[in-house]
Amino acid sequence: MTRFRSTALTAVTALTVAVTVPAALTARQGAERTVYVTVMSSGGQPVPDMRQEEFSVKQNGEDRVITKVDRASEPLHYAILIDTTPAAGRAVNDIRTSVKAFCELLLSVDPKTEFQLMEFGGAAMTHVDFTSDITAIEGALGKMLPKPSEPVLNEALVEVSKQMAKMPSGSRRVILTINMEPTIESSGIQARLVAEEVRKSGAAVWAVSLQEGTRRDSTREQLLNGLAANTGGRSVVLQGQAGQSQLSNFMRSIAANTFSQYAVTFTEGETMKPGTVTDVTVTRQGVTALSMKWSGQ
Repeated sequence: MTRFRSTALTAVTALTVAVTVPAALTARQGAERTVYVTVMSSGGQPVPDMRQEEFSVKQNGEDRVITKVDRASEPLHYAILIDTTPAAGRAVNDIRTSVKAFCELLLSVDPKTEFQLMEFGGAAMTHVDFTSDITAIEGALGKMLPKPSEPVLNEALVEVSKQMAKMPSGSRRVILTINMEPTIESSGIQARLVAEEVRKSGAAVWAVSLQEGTRRDSTREQLLNGLAANTGGRSVVLQGQAGQSQLSNFMRSIAANTFSQYAVTFTEGETMKPGTVTDVTVTRQGVTALSMKWSGQ
């Protein structure tokens, strides 16, 4: 039996106090800002027919004026972080098949989409840098083998976030982690630092954990739930052997929702306070809006 457990929508406060916004980002003088919004049904399917009047934006509880809503068309950059600790041995074929199909699907819609593949068993190691070459992606997947090691997901998150923060503006950035559970993070990097680097990257975080049994690393769980909730992604747990086979379905859902995103542009307040939280909601019943809550890249 497959058990899905999505906690991204209930973990908004978990990391809200864990990041700070530099002073240079606090005074925006009523500048326009665009946030990318994923709108999905209760079954996780994209909702492609939203109207501008169905969106609302608040910053720290204050209403903001929406100036336009378009379908997002900016280039996509995906960093896919893959667990290569011994526990990944039970799922290595499912992971390779799912990631390859995911990349092929996204490239079939936009051939300019770029992917980076990084493993985090023992050390954060990039096997292929951002590329649209499916042959290079497939070759990198073949090199990602389970090895005697402990996971260093926090190290990988910090490294890829710093890379994404240097990208030119005008691109959508997504970090996708595939994690094995049960496990215990061994990098020693604090969650606060991870959250700060992810915030500066401007990337959305999607996380999927392949779970055996019931024991979990609660610190990692809280971190991933908080990152997903605050950046416009989701964090889910797929349980047992059946869950591993459902990985491709979850990744197809991510791909479909990525290409159905909305670019919501609004006018910010004249004075932005440190730690400003942006909330985008929709009035349509039965759907959920996911978007970046943290301000300032």
